[in-house]
Amino acid sequence: MIMNFNKFCLSIIASSSLLLACNKQLDLPNPQAIGNDLAFSTDANVKQVLVSAYNAVSDGSLYGGDIQIFGDLMASSGELNWTGTFNTYREVFGNSMLTTNPIIRDLWGDGYYAINVANSVIANINKVNAADRNRVKGEALFIRGAILFELTRFYGKAFNDGTPTQNLGVVIRTTPVSGFSDVDFPKRNTVAECYSQVIADLTEAESLLPNKNGVYANKVAAATILARVYLQSGNFSGARDAANRGITAANGNFSLVSTYSSAFNNATYTTEDVFAIVVSDQDGVNNCHTFYSIPQYGGRDGDIVILDGHMNLYPNGDARKALFYSFSGDWRSGKWRDQYRNVKVIRLAELYLIRAECNVRLSQTVGDTPLNDVNRLRTRASAPVLSAVTLADVLLERRLELAHEGFRVHDAKRLNLNVNGRSAFDNRLTFPIPFRELNSNPNLVQNAGYN
Repeated sequence: MIMNFNKFCLSIIASSSLLLACNKQLDLPNPQAIGNDLAFSTDANVKQVLVSAYNAVSDGSLYGGDIQIFGDLMASSGELNWTGTFNTYREVFGNSMLTTNPIIRDLWGDGYYAINVANSVIANINKVNAADRNRVKGEALFIRGAILFELTRFYGKAFNDGTPTQNLGVVIRTTPVSGFSDVDFPKRNTVAECYSQVIADLTEAESLLPNKNGVYANKVAAATILARVYLQSGNFSGARDAANRGITAANGNFSLVSTYSSAFNNATYTTEDVFAIVVSDQDGVNNCHTFYSIPQYGGRDGDIVILDGHMNLYPNGDARKALFYSFSGDWRSGKWRDQYRNVKVIRLAELYLIRAECNVRLSQTVGDTPLNDVNRLRTRASAPVLSAVTLADVLLERRLELAHEGFRVHDAKRLNLNVNGRSAFDNRLTFPIPFRELNSNPNLVQNAGYN
């Protein structure tokens, strides 16, 4: 979203479970810091802190690109290749992550920083003008729930892998940490506990947010992330109903753009952008462009190559295939081609695919038929329309429509598909708890398969 705002509350500590132990004699006040009493003293100040929460989630290690890149790079399976020189991303691509990998460390640390800022807003919600209180709280809950969900599915076992009430997820934080005096050493919560907290946050956020909210979180965005959560956990009725509520709330506020190509490389919000990270030549980060694009368009060297294994999935005439382009004899994703363009986090198209998949699984037609939901996307892409639709059809449509937007590894896990020759539940398809966090919190337990 809006990026690179000065961090208004400089005394908010930026980590997770995760605060380094320190000698109280060294716990000195920062003469340049703004105290919490001032930072949260007025309606305007609390709202500015909320803006800093959006700044946090827009970081390159979060929705500014890495979350999307990780989701596809981890599950390349003959469809992607990493050709870049950065070993940090190569480790993710090769499912060979080290506990000291800085991009894996930053996903954790920056994720908890964003959660901490959101918690600070929620804790001071009584300072917000009554007319805006629901919206502000809803936005903070959206940020907390969405980021906790991302952390849980990267660092915790898949919901359908074993017993979620016993498997470890991540640390749940619902109160702000404002200084070293608040240091504690929490244990990881279970996967089931993390999902329950995410669902509670997003359910409340959906109830509080308006249908449309400028470039900030809205009811449709909350319903979409909630639908993702239910889908990931196999609650198909919950996912379908959340998706259907999102589509209903989108009516008159969001709509599919007329052509598939016009959904991408945009410097402004489109009607299809439910939630996106705003990037300009003055402000913002777009790691998807950095690593997918090429020097001609301001990118690096085209670090991520699209292989024929993916290209061959598209039917003849499909405009989604036409969006790819060639450079140095390799295919590149046209979704992230141009510099200073917004990063997609939620597109309306996803809601139709979730509703279609769940209706097929449940043999129902809530909201619309699965055939209509799939064909509206195929028609937009100039792909042959279907006369009937199966679960396999819907899943393939999802794979094509949402390619390289960060869904692949999470879909592989929930569908129990092999990835890179590994079981979907292989230990190496879960990120390690970063060494820094283990070193600072003795109560954290490392994931299986890592030292």
